[in-house]
Amino acid sequence: MVKLLIIADDFTGALDTGVKFAKQGICTQVFTKQKLEKGDVKDDTEVLVVDTESRPMSAEEAYQAVYELALWAVSQGIETIFKKTDSALRGNIGAELQAVLDAGTERRLFFLPGYPQIGRITRNGIHYISGELLENSVFGRDPFEPVTKSYVPDIIHGQSAVPVTCVSCEQDIPLNSREEKEIIVCDLIVTQDID
Repeated sequence: MVKLLIIADDFTGALDTGVKFAKQGICTQVFTKQKLEKGDVKDDTEVLVVDTESRPMSAEEAYQAVYELALWAVSQGIETIFKKTDSALRGNIGAELQAVLDAGTERRLFFLPGYPQIGRITRNGIHYISGELLENSVFGRDPFEPVTKSYVPDIIHGQSAVPVTCVSCEQDIPLNSREEKEIIVCDLIVTQDID
């Protein structure tokens, strides 16, 4: 039975995450098609990874692809959905996070954009690449897909109106007193911050 769905926006991200589970002996399947049919998923699969190839799509197309997949997962009783994003925050971050939030029953989505092992950290909601602001890094100068902001809520709000709250490593995660849905951006400076 599938316990975890990982939705990646490209093939590399799908394989990178899927292999981590497979190396631990967890039955994992990786798909490059978005619409799964009866019989595609083996009965003993615990982790399902799907590459939506949504990074180069328009925000609307990316939202729809992720929303439909997340909605399918909810209908299948998959309790945990992990939205794998690019660690340089390229692509349709806001649209895809909102799609997962809209498809599910939870009011809060936790977003940990950092990847400290390769020098990508988030501090006070600001994303850094090897010590530089994201917008000043090589990804900010990309001729095809430059990331022009470093403050993660600004990146999300470029494609989504969902309220965003930033939480530092020292803070307790706030209780959700909101009626509406929200995205919680968690600082991630060292790997232990995930705990």
